[in-house]
Amino acid sequence: MAGVGFVLQKLSQRGDFAGNMMAFFYSAIISSGPWLFTVVCLAVLVLVGNQYLLGEDIAEFRIIIIYNFSFSLVLSAPVIMIVTRYLSDMIYAEDVSGAPGALVGMLVFTYCMAVPVAILFYFFYAQLDVGIKVAAILNFILITGIWLANVFLSAMKEYASLARSFGIGMFVALCAAIYLSKEFAIAGMLFGFNIGLAFIFFDVVARILSEYPGEVRQPFSFIRYFKTHWEVALSGLIYNLAVWVDKWVMWSSQGSTMQPNGLISFPHYDGAMFLAYLSIVPAIALFTFSVETKFFEAYLRFYQDIKHHATYERIEHNATVLWQTVLGSARGVLVLQLTIAIILLILAPLILSFLQSSPMQLGIFRYGVLGSVFHALTMFITAMLSYFDARLKLLFISVVFFVLNTSLTMLSLEMGQAWYGWGYTAASIGSFSVAFLIFAHHLKQLPFETFVANNASVN
Repeated sequence: MAGVGFVLQKLSQRGDFAGNMMAFFYSAIISSGPWLFTVVCLAVLVLVGNQYLLGEDIAEFRIIIIYNFSFSLVLSAPVIMIVTRYLSDMIYAEDVSGAPGALVGMLVFTYCMAVPVAILFYFFYAQLDVGIKVAAILNFILITGIWLANVFLSAMKEYASLARSFGIGMFVALCAAIYLSKEFAIAGMLFGFNIGLAFIFFDVVARILSEYPGEVRQPFSFIRYFKTHWEVALSGLIYNLAVWVDKWVMWSSQGSTMQPNGLISFPHYDGAMFLAYLSIVPAIALFTFSVETKFFEAYLRFYQDIKHHATYERIEHNATVLWQTVLGSARGVLVLQLTIAIILLILAPLILSFLQSSPMQLGIFRYGVLGSVFHALTMFITAMLSYFDARLKLLFISVVFFVLNTSLTMLSLEMGQAWYGWGYTAASIGSFSVAFLIFAHHLKQLPFETFVANNASVN
């Protein structure tokens, strides 16, 4: 993530409001760009499509996008985690000549693994028209590709151009989807939406290849990391399963609905939760900004002093500074997220009324907003633990989140409709508590963790 830090530091050091706002904006793009793009486009398309498309068609379009999000994130997560580590090792070694090959290799590897699943699902399970099946599979391919390419965005420095790419792609998707849907209904909306996704995907890939010029060689060298860094791949898979498992549990409940095409969903729960997730985007942006500036500086100082044979007193001092930096950044993120959450909890009836949502979603939305506070904090802790290569601890936190979200969501179903969403909130609180204790213990014993626990020669 060093590329992020260099750019954000340059902006923040300007000392003016515009510089800080641009740094904050770029943090949002790099951390949440693909997600924001899809959610905003989906919301606008649903609102516009309601004027001339049947409600059943809009529901079909929405659920296809949700399914593709679910499949793409879960299936690509292990590869994303492994290639992220592979790329970071190349950057540390100051030799990124293998980056073009890694990009091509991860795309081919993931598509060979995931696309057959999408084809089997849409052609042999979902009862859709052939045009919609093809558009849905293309949508899955493009969304997955953007997730994968996003790995390389964190090391690039041209965030203004990347922000323009996402903005232009969103505009193209909206215009093309609206225009084509008038003639070809859902198939046209999907194909139009895919045009915008394709613009973003190919533009980002082109920028990555220009940033890392060179031949595409040894495209599958990263595969060996699955053996040496299996904990990283497994934690990515389990974490994304944990993020989606409460939706899947709700889809299996009596309150779920099955479309004529065979696709199952729980519209009230899905809509309220996705809306609640949007509340954490400002906190994610602030976290990215804080981590890639203040935290990274303290982190780098700690390990550089060790490399230059600093005294143990100096190393302990640096560890204390690092802990204080983490607490300061966490305080800012927590204040921002709690402020947003309180405002949303108070204004929830007005927001849902404006969006013409069902009153049933009010409680779910409030639970989702509250749970998102702790979910965001858990994500921040796991991101910082990744810096210290604490693989087993990351895996344990992911497993805790998965187990809690599964079991507590099932329990909320037994407790009745008034408790829908409570399972996710309780799971987020529980996983955050575990993650915080683990992270605090790790930082308090950072010299020991560095010289003993993570010392290959000692182990």
